[in-house]
Amino acid sequence: MSPENPIVSIVTPSYNQGKFIEETILSVKNQTYPRIEHIVVDGGSTDGTLDILKKYGNSIIWISEPDKGQSDAINKGWRMAKGEILAYLNSDDTYMPWTVETAVKHLLENPDVGMVYGDCDIIDEHSQATRQHSATEFNLSDLICSRNMIPQPTVFLRRQVLETAGYLDVNLNMAMDYDLWIRIGLKHRVKYIPERLASFRACRGTKSAEQPYGWVPEHLRILDGLFSSPTLPGELKALRRRAYSNLSFVNGIRSYSLCHMKEARENFMKAIIMYPQSLAKNPLLIACLITSFMGARVTRLLVGWKRRITPRR
Repeated sequence: MSPENPIVSIVTPSYNQGKFIEETILSVKNQTYPRIEHIVVDGGSTDGTLDILKKYGNSIIWISEPDKGQSDAINKGWRMAKGEILAYLNSDDTYMPWTVETAVKHLLENPDVGMVYGDCDIIDEHSQATRQHSATEFNLSDLICSRNMIPQPTVFLRRQVLETAGYLDVNLNMAMDYDLWIRIGLKHRVKYIPERLASFRACRGTKSAEQPYGWVPEHLRILDGLFSSPTLPGELKALRRRAYSNLSFVNGIRSYSLCHMKEARENFMKAIIMYPQSLAKNPLLIACLITSFMGARVTRLLVGWKRRITPRR
């Protein structure tokens, strides 16, 4: 990596996000860091996005053509990129003005670090912060056990890291970032920056809002592949039962939130059988299992009550 001001390439996958993409572009354009290459890979939008891309055509690189989805678009952009440091910013998310400068500074000061990430605001459709996602120090074991401590929009990584860990899996639509973080964590040091670096939009129409548990089946596929690898270190292989237990618990919460009580109980019991220690470590598991016997009507009241009293963070 160049000792001073390496090129940073930011890829934005885009499809019919004309309502937000200009804000995304401006958040990159208004960075305090001088050497940024912004590549927008559009999947053939029909909502006015192309007019916005043409408006900023002198300051961004963009293409618009059919692709195989978000992962394919990001990979395409990364392969086009010239930068030594890479990132991807979705077309409805934004950076803080200091984000790129902060990430580069930490990577230059820590040559043994392959990837950095930070804290993230959660914003609504009006770009108002509703809460903050405070990340934590990187822990590969916790990550494998479905505790993803990495807010995706805040991630910056070295090109060489991507070359060794591999690009995004185009067969994944919801959990491709989680899969990549694990592969990077297996080979490289990852560092947490305790600063706000980005805003992640969660509102009607976004994948995270419309499919809050849509990543669960893909996590299962990722774990199946991970634990079947003959090169996985022994200390990570030992996490198998805990990892599958935690995923069953999350799947149970998904069913519980939909008031599918029988399915929820089956998943909670599976979580306990896979990892009995979860009874002591996860009080919520016990509470959800017990209340799942109270019937869908009572559960709806409990779910609604929990939503009303849960504080915004």
